[in-house]
Amino acid sequence: MTDRSSKFLVRIMIATALVLAGFFQAGAQDRTRLLYFSSFPEIMQSGTEPGLAELASAIRSEKERNPNTFFIHGGASLGPSVFGAMDNGAHMVDILNAINPDMMAVGKREFSYGFDNFILNALSATFPLVTSNLVDAATGYGIEATYPSLLLDSEGLAIGVIVLTSSNSVIEYGAAQASVVETEEAVRKAALSLREDDANAIILLADTDYDDLSRFQAGGVVDAIFYTHNFGNPQTLDAQGELINEGPLDGKVIALDIWMSNSVSGDPELLTEASLLNLSDFPAAPDIASIVSDYRQRLDLLLGPGIAISTGAFDTLRDNIRSRENAFANLVTDALRMQVEAEVMLLNGGSIRGNTTYPASHEISRGDIQKELPFGNKTALLNLKGSDLLAALEHGVDCGLRGDGCFIHFSNLSVEYDPRLPMGERVSSVMIAGEPLDPDRLYRTAVSDFMAMGNDGYTMLANSERLYSAGTNRLLWNVVAEYVERIETFEPAIDGRLVNIASSNTSRLTPAGSRVSVEN
Repeated sequence: MTDRSSKFLVRIMIATALVLAGFFQAGAQDRTRLLYFSSFPEIMQSGTEPGLAELASAIRSEKERNPNTFFIHGGASLGPSVFGAMDNGAHMVDILNAINPDMMAVGKREFSYGFDNFILNALSATFPLVTSNLVDAATGYGIEATYPSLLLDSEGLAIGVIVLTSSNSVIEYGAAQASVVETEEAVRKAALSLREDDANAIILLADTDYDDLSRFQAGGVVDAIFYTHNFGNPQTLDAQGELINEGPLDGKVIALDIWMSNSVSGDPELLTEASLLNLSDFPAAPDIASIVSDYRQRLDLLLGPGIAISTGAFDTLRDNIRSRENAFANLVTDALRMQVEAEVMLLNGGSIRGNTTYPASHEISRGDIQKELPFGNKTALLNLKGSDLLAALEHGVDCGLRGDGCFIHFSNLSVEYDPRLPMGERVSSVMIAGEPLDPDRLYRTAVSDFMAMGNDGYTMLANSERLYSAGTNRLLWNVVAEYVERIETFEPAIDGRLVNIASSNTSRLTPAGSRVSVEN
């Protein structure tokens, strides 16, 4: 081969490479990229873990690389949080307005501070909040400041978004002004409407408590499903058979590329490809870091240094808090009972949210307590009939057997139960201050205002007479913090308030025959 022919060949190869590079670059631009993130209510992260500032940087970088990129926020982030109990989640809306998602799903946790505060947050958001199955209970129409679905338009591709909000927004989170449309009806109705609006693809966003909606993807009703990343969910993405089980709780953004291609028959075919972005690979966006820093400084001033020392290790791990007697929960219920001079104190386990292990000699701060009790609930005092108290205990025991947040913690009670008995008949003994429970007597009973309204399945409390005390209507975490500050030393203890008579384990609510270690 001559030098001339060699140079000619090289030129052809270079030209071909440039054409192919242009082709692949154009192909990448033709793809629409969805960036998904959820389940991030806290502005404070431990150690050097990435947070909202890194998220903003990742979103901006991806949008600069490909203009056909949308940031889809899966929700579960307006609460509960440390700062949220002080401003009802408004700070998170402030930060998200600066990050500028293209939409946000309405999850049950968006109602952490009540229905009315959710509406205020939705009105303050500069981005659309979407729920396809939650409607106003009074009118049957969509909830104020929300959208029933959304159509995202990129170059040559229209993507419809449907959002399923958990029914537990009403049951667990007290959004009684809302009602939930049946899942099948909501999804199919929204999908039909979006297809009529020429949606090329439909994405379904599922709140926590949904863990298998594959029938909609398999049947072609939707093309991909994002599941809110949560404890126990088997996956975060189902896209044309491609499953991903990592996500925001692992510090990752899910990226889903969507594009149209010609099939073997020549007809247009929708294709998807999923990948993960590590937040730790991106620098903090300075403007978002500045906003977060400002809020953190306010928190430091409000929550201050340590106020008591723990003599032993204790934890507030989710599984323990929702299934067994817990040393921290005992501290909380004792503090609240004493504050209002009640005979009994009841508290649902879902109120305690820290999911943290504390070592011995830990210096407990107001911030720790606020983190553990982030909802902004207050104390209520009831004149509760003994039979209703027993019904509440039965309900709480049943909740514990399935590890639900409605599991009950209590003060000044000793309860024995048998998990082998039918639901509603498992509590075999209740002692109050050493005396058997009298079903006909009225007991001065402290509860959270959330429970007092009948939420989390505690309907037996809703019609009880409300009593007044100087300690009622105070934030739970404030009362507990004052109590801890007074005692100065916290000695974590399990004292046999809850006994499984079918097992040698005296604290955990597990079926007979199961054996687990007793906490502490």
